[in-house]
Amino acid sequence: MGDCCTDDTEQVVESVGDPRVTFVNLPVNSGEQAAPNNRGVAMARGRYVAFLNQDDLYFPDHLSRAVEELERSGADIVWVPCASILPATDEELSAGCWAAELWGVPPTLRSDSGYSPLAFYCASSWVLRRDVCERVGPWRDPGQLYVTPSQDWLFRASKAGATIRFVPHVSVLLIPSGARRGSYDRRTSPEHEYFAALMRDDPAFRERLLESAAVNTARTAQHRLLRRPVAALRRAVVFPVWAVLDRVGVHPFSVDNLLRSGGRGRQIRRIHRFAGLDRPQPGGRLRRRRRR
Repeated sequence: MGDCCTDDTEQVVESVGDPRVTFVNLPVNSGEQAAPNNRGVAMARGRYVAFLNQDDLYFPDHLSRAVEELERSGADIVWVPCASILPATDEELSAGCWAAELWGVPPTLRSDSGYSPLAFYCASSWVLRRDVCERVGPWRDPGQLYVTPSQDWLFRASKAGATIRFVPHVSVLLIPSGARRGSYDRRTSPEHEYFAALMRDDPAFRERLLESAAVNTARTAQHRLLRRPVAALRRAVVFPVWAVLDRVGVHPFSVDNLLRSGGRGRQIRRIHRFAGLDRPQPGGRLRRRRRR
């Protein structure tokens, strides 16, 4: 599903040569996930739905493992942890110097599901039964939210009674465009080309990826605990507030994002500005900022 794409995405999809793989390009750019995902879900006819953001990559066994768990457990939604690549320069990639962190691991493993709203679960890591989409409803526009549309939808799914299960198998690679300044200003992404080649050609890549993610994630956790004790204390103090918000059906991070960003949708707009993507203009065109 294209959000009014202006590049060669359609030609690339057609080159796959499989009638089951189709590309639909929206006539007007929305500048966020909700509109394309809602259109894609409305067009879906299969038993399962999976989302793949434009900046993420599946390992070959991602979908099969997720569907296997859906069938085995009877869950409505499953998700996996993701390895997220930290930003690297072209020179660092040429030297093989890259690092990763682990995303999407819940802070607690509840016996019923594992889902907790106190973590970020990238939509590319989900696989779900299509009928859940009808029960939960469409993704909401970020202008209505204090959290991202993906986290809002998953939270609403949990409140609607969907069974959400964690599968501890890293099978999605993230190269977040929102963490790379000006990424939307470029037509190419050397990082994606580099890591796609490793995923395809290097049998040992996932092992090296997991080693890097384990080391860097542990280092980050230690840094936050030992070097930022005030922040750790602040989180401990507000935890009861998060628990109350969760219980009454409000995403716990709504208040945090309200205080940091100041309004609905501003978190998404801040990421867009950093990555070089402005709000859509009339006629579906995006006004892009000039590089400085």
